[in-house]
Amino acid sequence: MFDWARPYWIVTGLASCAGAVFLFRVMTRQRQRRMQAFASAHLLERLTGKVSPSRRLLKKGLWLTALFCCFLALARPQYGFMMVDVKRKGIDILFALDSSKSMLTEDVRPNRLERAKLAILDFTGRLEGDRVGLIPFAGTAFLSCPLTIDYNAFADSLTSVTTSTIPRGGTDLAAAIALAETTLADSGNHKILALLTDGESLEGDTLAAARQAAQNGMTIFTVGVGTSEGELIPLTGSGKAGQFVRDEKGELVSSRLDEKTLTAIAEATGGLFVPLGHNGEGLDRLYQQKLSLLPQQEIMEKQHKQAIERFSFPLAAALILLVAEFIITSRRRERSAGRPIIPTAGRRLRTVRGRSLLLLLVAGAAAGSEPVMASPGEEAWAAGDFLTAQEIYEKALQERPDDPRLHYNAGATAYKNNLFDDAILSFQRALQSDDLHLQEQSYYNLGNALFKKGEENPQQAEQLWQQAQDAFDGSLKLNPQAKQARENRALVAARLAELQKQQEQQRKEKEQGQQGQKEE
Repeated sequence: MFDWARPYWIVTGLASCAGAVFLFRVMTRQRQRRMQAFASAHLLERLTGKVSPSRRLLKKGLWLTALFCCFLALARPQYGFMMVDVKRKGIDILFALDSSKSMLTEDVRPNRLERAKLAILDFTGRLEGDRVGLIPFAGTAFLSCPLTIDYNAFADSLTSVTTSTIPRGGTDLAAAIALAETTLADSGNHKILALLTDGESLEGDTLAAARQAAQNGMTIFTVGVGTSEGELIPLTGSGKAGQFVRDEKGELVSSRLDEKTLTAIAEATGGLFVPLGHNGEGLDRLYQQKLSLLPQQEIMEKQHKQAIERFSFPLAAALILLVAEFIITSRRRERSAGRPIIPTAGRRLRTVRGRSLLLLLVAGAAAGSEPVMASPGEEAWAAGDFLTAQEIYEKALQERPDDPRLHYNAGATAYKNNLFDDAILSFQRALQSDDLHLQEQSYYNLGNALFKKGEENPQQAEQLWQQAQDAFDGSLKLNPQAKQARENRALVAARLAELQKQQEQQRKEKEQGQQGQKEE
């Protein structure tokens, strides 16, 4: 039978894949807008001509499918089952809890019975692998929870114990010991009985029952609940609030802890008597001094049906899909008669189709453009380490000082490092290229560099900005459709006109000042 252990992961996977599709669409639109602002239309077509949209879509589909397969693995598909033997290590502890009326005494808060129940819950909450069982008793006893490692079921049985659980009144410790002996008869582990009671109103021959249990290998640890001073026993029921139990003579009855009897019961079986205390510390002491020292035995439980996990199949599928997505390139297959790739300086790029050389000519924004790069300069540029990128291209220029492409790259990195003099010189040298596209971008970025240089040098701003205008004019002659070059030229012209106006105003003010001095 096929099943899912955690089906909610499937829904989570679908939602995550839908979110990834949305992010892909947003990122694609943003990339398109950046590219359109980054390069002119005809140059953009050339730059992206080798990118295959279908291959990009295939790669995204493989990635999304791999992601969904990972969520399928988290959902833990299961098919078939097998029988397994469950083994555990631990000891068997049977709790016998006094539920007689005297356990309502409030010499420990909230009362003896509730304090004993809370102490047992705290005690079992720290157990791992030990079986526990429960015997409530008063005038008689019964097994409410057989030995189990299901601590939640044990806690449910313990919580339901009240003074009304056993209809017959009294405190028959002998009956509780005898029932415990019968319950532990088939246990192959240490036979432990923890007897929680105040020890009063005993019925039957308790010491004889304890000695018989000792002969059968059972050890009894008695836990005294209450105080030796004792307190009155409150009555329960409607209309009895504030009333207490009285004897046949009508005198109030006080319930006290009988430590002497409980000690005798424990010693008869080689056990230990401990008072429970006001915070249940008696059970902790019992475990530390006695129970924790008992050797734990490996006990075979009954066989359990266990579903066979099949998460490895979707996980393997996800791995295969990711490897396929990594291998598949997003570039078109090139034919021998296709457009040749123009070589550039730098380390050769390796692809799954072999070794090739790449030229990347890009148009910069008003703050400059990205360079024509190849690894490792491209890697440094992508990482924002423009100083390293500039060092790389300067070293490359030492080997190929006449390569205009390297000069262009060096100019772009110098621009990013605010070294505008170096950028201007590099772009001017790049203009020696016979490639019209490279000339166009060199003119464009030369104009940018001259403009920034003018901002840094107000005294030479007019001359530099005039040269920047000329550079943008050169770019527009090669590509009249270059929107950015046209916008940048207009910006420079406006700043130049404003500067000339300011200079004219200053000249007039100076002449007026000189004229005033002559008249004086």
